[in-house]
Amino acid sequence: MFAKSRIIQVIVLLTLLAQYGCSMENPIPTPTTYIPKPSNVFYKGTYMAYVAHQETYGGVVFKENGVPKDAFKSIADHGGNIARLRIDMPPYKSSYTKGYADVDFGSPEKVKIQMQRAKNAGLKTLLTFGYQSMALEDAQRLNSYVAPLAWQSIATDVEKLKEAVYVHTTTVLEEYIKAGLIPEIVAIGNETNERFLEPNLKESDLPAYSVVRSVKLLNAGTKAVRDLNKKYGLNIKIACHIFDAASLKFWLKSHVSNGLDFDIMAISHYHAWHSLGDFKSWTEVIGFVKTTYQKDFLIMETAQLFRTGGNDAHVDILGVENIPAGYVNPPTTNTQKKYMKDFGQELYNAGGIGIIYWGGEWVGSKTLIFPDQYGAGSSWENKAFWDFNYNLHDGVNWMNEIIQK
Repeated sequence: MFAKSRIIQVIVLLTLLAQYGCSMENPIPTPTTYIPKPSNVFYKGTYMAYVAHQETYGGVVFKENGVPKDAFKSIADHGGNIARLRIDMPPYKSSYTKGYADVDFGSPEKVKIQMQRAKNAGLKTLLTFGYQSMALEDAQRLNSYVAPLAWQSIATDVEKLKEAVYVHTTTVLEEYIKAGLIPEIVAIGNETNERFLEPNLKESDLPAYSVVRSVKLLNAGTKAVRDLNKKYGLNIKIACHIFDAASLKFWLKSHVSNGLDFDIMAISHYHAWHSLGDFKSWTEVIGFVKTTYQKDFLIMETAQLFRTGGNDAHVDILGVENIPAGYVNPPTTNTQKKYMKDFGQELYNAGGIGIIYWGGEWVGSKTLIFPDQYGAGSSWENKAFWDFNYNLHDGVNWMNEIIQK
């Protein structure tokens, strides 16, 4: 009797364990030894979201060798193969934009024009769906993760919010596809380390972070892309984007184990702001992502200075502390070029699929970009690829100097 009872107990226990195991989505795979192998495709490019807005309202004429030239074409002619753009949501004006043009360069209509310019220049497009209103009043943005204004009334209802994400992503992306403007990569969210599309509450009043909630919302955007791929016979890749490699292990483990669906792990990395955590090199980072999760790896944001100081009244951020030891400091255009070339080369050799600069186009100007208390201009003009006279400088040539075999 005792032996039979024990056998029955073991059978019941094994059954429960099996049921529990089946209820877990996408268990963490076992890593294997990583042998670096360069990718067949390696993306090199920059964020280009502000180009037309600066040209139209900021008095900017992008030039090369002193002669006006399409900024997208300049990037393509100096080794670039991709431009990053971003979809923002209304409203595009607030009390901060008074006296300036609406900051609607991220509207679907204007992004469509920029996508066509990129295509005409021979560049592919990485399209970020940020799911955030570009301009909100202070009372409408009580935390940094707040849902866009049109969705704030449903921000506590994850099912309604999922539907909103799916419909918005599908509607915008399908219009581009029909126009022959097919992005190479779609990023669902922008630097979504933790909270995503939260209710309009002070951060201290927000409920505890829910990985399950975030995964549901991110997957709603992913599903929109997957469905359009199937409908039109496409292969648009899907990226999830966080900042800081130090967060990578925890973020991937917690989100993938709850069923997150994507193709590319993308991160931001600025030397002064981020670290590798307990990774010792980018080869180790990429090996971890590729062997443990079978995902591609992309640096979606990074930057380096080409000089100090600015040329407008706007506050400047990310100074010389961003320059690692061994690079010319105070910086020159060669500081920027060599840093980016070295970074990109390491990623390519390690099997990453690309490196995309942030703010290569964000020159100083007389137009407003971010609707905040700092007004018109740029906090990034000493990190752009065009100098203070809007002339393309040598820093841009890092893309040509990465050796690809």
